[in-house]
Amino acid sequence: MSRPDFGRPEVPPTGGGQEAELPATPPPHRALGPGDPSRVGPYRLEAVLGAGGMGRVYLGRTPAGSAVAVKVVHREYAGDVSFRKRFEQEVAAARRVQGLYTVPVVDADLQADEPWLATAYIPGPSLQHAVSEGGPLPVEAALALVARVAEALQSIHAADVIHRDLKPSNILLTGDGPKVIDFGIARAADVTSVTGTGMRTGTPAYMAPEYIRGQSVTEAGDVFALGVVAHFAATGRLAFGGGSHYSVTYRVLEQAPELDGCPEPVRAIAAACLEKDPDQRPTPAEVIEQCLRTSTTGVADDDTLTAASTPTSQPVSEPVPAPGPPAAPGPPAAPGPAAAPGSPDAATAPAPSPTALRTVRDPARATAPETPATPPGPNTPPDSTSTYADTSLAVPLPVLMAGLGIGVLVLVTVLIAVYLPSTSSRRPGIPYPSFKPEASLTTKGSSNSSTDVAFSPDGEVLATSGSDGSVQLWDVSRRKPATTLTTPEGLSHVPAVASLAFSPDGKFLATGGDGKVGLWDVAKRRQVRVFDELGAVRSVAFSPDGKTLATGNEFGEAKLWDTDSGKDEELAVLDHKTDIVNAVAFSPDGRTLASAGSNSRGNTDGTARLWDVKSRKSRATLRPGGSLSTVAFSPDGKTLATAGIAEKVRLWNVASGRQKASLDDAYAGSSGEDMAFSPDGKTLATPAYNGVWLWNVAGREPRARLSSRTDSTKTNGAEDVAFSPGGRLIAGTGIKRPVQLWKTP
Repeated sequence: MSRPDFGRPEVPPTGGGQEAELPATPPPHRALGPGDPSRVGPYRLEAVLGAGGMGRVYLGRTPAGSAVAVKVVHREYAGDVSFRKRFEQEVAAARRVQGLYTVPVVDADLQADEPWLATAYIPGPSLQHAVSEGGPLPVEAALALVARVAEALQSIHAADVIHRDLKPSNILLTGDGPKVIDFGIARAADVTSVTGTGMRTGTPAYMAPEYIRGQSVTEAGDVFALGVVAHFAATGRLAFGGGSHYSVTYRVLEQAPELDGCPEPVRAIAAACLEKDPDQRPTPAEVIEQCLRTSTTGVADDDTLTAASTPTSQPVSEPVPAPGPPAAPGPPAAPGPAAAPGSPDAATAPAPSPTALRTVRDPARATAPETPATPPGPNTPPDSTSTYADTSLAVPLPVLMAGLGIGVLVLVTVLIAVYLPSTSSRRPGIPYPSFKPEASLTTKGSSNSSTDVAFSPDGEVLATSGSDGSVQLWDVSRRKPATTLTTPEGLSHVPAVASLAFSPDGKFLATGGDGKVGLWDVAKRRQVRVFDELGAVRSVAFSPDGKTLATGNEFGEAKLWDTDSGKDEELAVLDHKTDIVNAVAFSPDGRTLASAGSNSRGNTDGTARLWDVKSRKSRATLRPGGSLSTVAFSPDGKTLATAGIAEKVRLWNVASGRQKASLDDAYAGSSGEDMAFSPDGKTLATPAYNGVWLWNVAGREPRARLSSRTDSTKTNGAEDVAFSPGGRLIAGTGIKRPVQLWKTP
C-alpha cells in the first residue's frame, strides 16, 4: 500500500485564495427508543445519530461531559468469530490514521457482547444531508471538498487502510473542512457467516467494479468512490442512477456514468476517478493537483479526461434477429482473482505515478465497438450466492460475465431478452402476442427517466418521479405534462424520489426519497408536510381511509405515519427483521399491512410479513426462498402477490399465509421491482427487462407482452407499472426509459 507522500501537493484554497464555505449546521438527532441502550462502556448515550447495516451510531458523553460518537455493532455480527477478528484488526488500523480531514478513534471494546468503538464527535451535517437539504454545492466549494477528501484518503492509505465505504453520509462537514469517518470498518463485515462466504459489504452506487466482482481491492477503489462523491456534491445526483441494488450494480459494471449537468471542472475529475480500469484512475495526490489547477483557472487541463472510458466488458448490444431459441453458450472464461475467504486481501497493485489525471489517448479504447455477448445455456445453474459474491465461488459464465459472481440472474435475464427473436406483433418463438404503447410521455430538457408511476384515483392525472427528486404531473387525456411539483422555500426538498402514492381521495400525493417523505396538496401544487426518515425510503402507501401513511426504509423498518393530525412523528415502527424494507401495501379493507424485506448479505432469505394494523403485530411471515422487493394485494384482499430480483412471482392466501401458486414462464421474467393487479383482479402486470408482462391470474400463465415502439432490446424493459383506476390504461417506466402508456389488451 502507499506510504506518506512527502511531496504531496498543498490542498488548494478556492476562489482566488478565499476558502469556500461548506454547510455546517448539524441535522436534528433522534431520541433514544425503547430498544436503545442508555449506556455503552463509560459513555452515557443521549441520542441516535444514525443507523446502517452494521450497527447504530449514538451521541454519547464521557464522564467529564465531552461528546463522542459511539458505534455499536449489531448482535448478529458480534456472534461471528471471523468478524470479531477482522473488526479488531480494522479498529487497530483505524487508530493509526492521522490527518486533518479524518476523525480519530478514541476508544473501543472489542470483547463486549456487542462490540463498539467511540470516535470524536463532529457536530456537523453529512454531505448527504447538506446536499439533500440545501442542494448541490457551488463549483468552488465542491472542488475544495473533493481536494480535502482526497487528502483524507492519503492519510487513510498511509496507515495501510482502505476505506471501502466512502460515500456522502460518511463525510461530515465542519467549519474546518470535511471529516471522513468509518474508514476501513466495512472490511470487517466481509466474508463472515453473516454476510456469507466471499460477499462484500458496501454501498453499490459507490462501489468500484473490481470490488463488486470480488477481486483484490486497492486504494483505487476509494478513488472510484471519490468520483461518485464529486459528482453528487456538484449535482445532487448519483453518477450511476438510483433504483435497486441490482440495477445500480449492473450499471456500475457495464455502463458509463451519467455526468450530464455536472460543472465541467468537477466533471473532468469525476470522469477520471470513475474509470472502470483501476490502473487508469488518478491517485489522491493527482486529484488534489487537478483541483488546484481547476480552482484557479475554472477549467480542466487540456490533458485531462473529460469522459469516462467505456466498460472493459462491453454492454449488451442488439443482436441480429434470428428465430428460434437462444444460441448455445460459448466456452466459459476462468474466474477472476479473489482473496481467500477469511484472509487478508491479496497484495495491492502499486499506485500510478503522479503525473496528471489519466487521459483517453487511444481512440479505439474510447469508442470500442460493442460485441454481442453469448447467452447462457439451458443447463446454466441458478446462482445461489449473494449479490456481491466472491468470484472464486461463481458458476463459470460466458465472456461477458467472466469472473463475475454477482447479480448473475439479473444479467441472465438481460441476455435472454437480447436474444429473443425479432420484432412482430407475435415474435417468432414467443407464444404470446406483443402490444406497442399508445403514447410515450417525454418532456424537453429532461432525462425522461422515471423511478415510479402512479395514477390519481379519478384516472385523470399520472404522477411520475425522477431520481433527481422531481415529480411530474401529466394530463392523461391529453398525454401532456400538466405541471412539475417544486419544493417551496422553508420546506425540505425530498431528494431522489423512489416511490409515489396518491391518497384515496386524490387530494394528496406522498413522495418517498432519500431520508424524507413529502406530502403534497395536489390541487394547490404545493408540499405541505415532510416526515423525516433516517435513510432512503423505498416505498410509500396510503391506508384505504387516507388517514395513515406506511413507509418502508433501508434500515429494515416499516413505519406508520398519521396524515390527519398534523403530527410529524411516526405512529409505529414495525421491525421487519431484514436489512431493508423494499415495499409496503395495505389490504383493501385497511386491516392488514404487507411489507417485503430483503438482506444486503444475500438473495435467499427475503421475507414478506403481514401486520395487523390495529395491534401493530406481525401475524404471518411468508418465506418464498428468495430476495423480495415488491408486494401487491388483489382487489378482493384474499391474495398477496410477491416477487423479487431473480425470484418468481408467487401468490399467497392472505388468511392462511400459505402459498397457493407461482407464476413462472421461460419467456416472461420479472424485474422484481414492482407489479400491479388490474382493478378486476383478473390480470397481474409484472415489469421485466423485455417489456411488461400481463398474466392471467386464474390460468397462471402470461396472456400478453407490452413492448416499446421499436420492440428492441435498447428500448424495451420496465421497472415500475400501474393500472389506471378503470383498468383501461397501463403505465410503465424504468431507468433510462420514458413513461409509456398502453391500452390494456
